[in-house]
Amino acid sequence: MSNEAYQILLVDDDDVTNFLSREMLRLYMSSPKIDIALNGQEAVDYLLARASDPDSLPNLILLDINMPIMDGWDFLAEFDKIKGPGFEKINIIMFTSSVYYEDIDRARTYASVQNIYSKPLDEQKIKEIIASCS
Repeated sequence: MSNEAYQILLVDDDDVTNFLSREMLRLYMSSPKIDIALNGQEAVDYLLARASDPDSLPNLILLDINMPIMDGWDFLAEFDKIKGPGFEKINIIMFTSSVYYEDIDRARTYASVQNIYSKPLDEQKIKEIIASCS
């Protein structure tokens, strides 16, 4: 991910986390375009709606694990099924309040997951995410 305008999809069911994440991203990134999906199904629908125009796909997905309807794990399985042209530019970062080593180890088994971070976002995490997605 270069210094182009970042297109970010926050996938989290917690409104407070989404608000704080959006504000932190706006503070430490240059003009990010931020959309929000409240669960994995909304995120899948969002990606499918943009699949015919790869330029409209996000560069970065910050993905929570525990959500209703479709959790982060189910989203990752579905993501692998729906991947098409342009999806290779999408960097997925697991972003969770989970501190379970099992979750960290499981996240690392997905090729589409760049890294896993604990909530909340801060300046250092944002810098690391940008560096890892460049």
